[in-house]
Amino acid sequence: MASLCIAGGVTFAAHAQEASTSAPAASTAGAASPSGAEAGTPAPSNVAPTGDQEVGLDKQVQTFDVDQYNADQLQPNKNNPDLVDGLIYKPDAIPLSQYRRKTKDPNSLVAFSNATEIMGDGKHERSYYAAIYSGSTSGVYFQVAAKICDMMRKSYERHRVHCVPLRSQGVGSNIELMKEGRVQLMIVQSNNNWEAQAGVNPIIGARSVMSLHDEMGLLVVRKDSDINSIADLKGKRINIGPEGSASRELWMELLGQYGLKLEDMETVYDVAQDYNQLGICEDYIDAFGLWIGHPARLIEDSLNCDAKVIGMGGPLTQELVKANRYFFDQVLPAKTYSGQEQALDSYGFKASLMAYEAADPYVVYWVARIIHESIEKLKTEFPTFSSVVAKDMFGKGNFLPFHKGAACYWETDMHACDWQEFYNDPAKANSGSKPSYTYMQ
Repeated sequence: MASLCIAGGVTFAAHAQEASTSAPAASTAGAASPSGAEAGTPAPSNVAPTGDQEVGLDKQVQTFDVDQYNADQLQPNKNNPDLVDGLIYKPDAIPLSQYRRKTKDPNSLVAFSNATEIMGDGKHERSYYAAIYSGSTSGVYFQVAAKICDMMRKSYERHRVHCVPLRSQGVGSNIELMKEGRVQLMIVQSNNNWEAQAGVNPIIGARSVMSLHDEMGLLVVRKDSDINSIADLKGKRINIGPEGSASRELWMELLGQYGLKLEDMETVYDVAQDYNQLGICEDYIDAFGLWIGHPARLIEDSLNCDAKVIGMGGPLTQELVKANRYFFDQVLPAKTYSGQEQALDSYGFKASLMAYEAADPYVVYWVARIIHESIEKLKTEFPTFSSVVAKDMFGKGNFLPFHKGAACYWETDMHACDWQEFYNDPAKANSGSKPSYTYMQ
């Protein structure tokens, strides 16, 4: 068993230039350490340039990952102006006036969200800001976030919330950014949601908003590879993604369920998912697997190279689903991809929209509301949303407690919307009169 280590621009293509008639030379698995998660995430741009080179056991790649933070620096500081409700909060792409506030003064909640803009008639109107960390600009997460923000733009006069999708290196990056207090909203996976609430991989300040599309596991295999199931991967050439990536973790879990080890493969590559198509088309790999929203361009483009899609379903997979609450049985409809005439049984999880606890509940409320109310429209505009069932947005994959804004929309308890009174006229909020909740109409 061998593995190819890619870092800072070393790709399948670089090795192809050295030997066009054979697969690239490979070194031992696990040497690479770039973080990332979502399929479509580009190779890290923060690796110091090293030139095209292979890395063996005796030479470790020295990298600096901007998404890795010193936890000691994240401890709350009483004198820190970015400290909100005991959490460091300095979200990217959000005006300073929208998040720096005195939290013990209820009236300050009004001031905190009281950024205004001048209208054409000279009047000042209150406006708000939502930023959603997603993934690579070529990945599904970014496209989902962009569609959500587009729907927020179309309904802007209802809520006056500006929305912007932010790119990242994927799930792992989003989680680390939230730990530093830089995230207002982010898209991760339902297993990340479960692990956070279970304390397996805690994310301080993380709260549920809703589940989004299905993220189904799917294999793309060369037609000449004789691979028709997970069990057929033994003795084949596969790419499982970089060390520390979500895809690699899922690969290891699935292979273990089928009693397979990396040593059972002919070759194991640990390169970023962006190189999967090249690996299939240039005959460096027999198979790659993605847990992603479908249809995905990366998969469709790979099928042009005499490849086909295979589901990850089967009795052993069903045991894996039963053993993990964050997994769900899923079916890929026929004709989702070229040449796929039959529905495919598989499994996966939900994409999970999460918010930082310190984020403005008004903003989170309206993001949740617009997505849920617009889901049928979103399905017609972006196929990835076709797997979303409206009731599942609340009922599946939300293991962490709901953010105050989301809890208000989902009506999880009688006090879920108590924060609303602070978004009315301050005088009315202090008068003791019943708040009108004018923003919720």
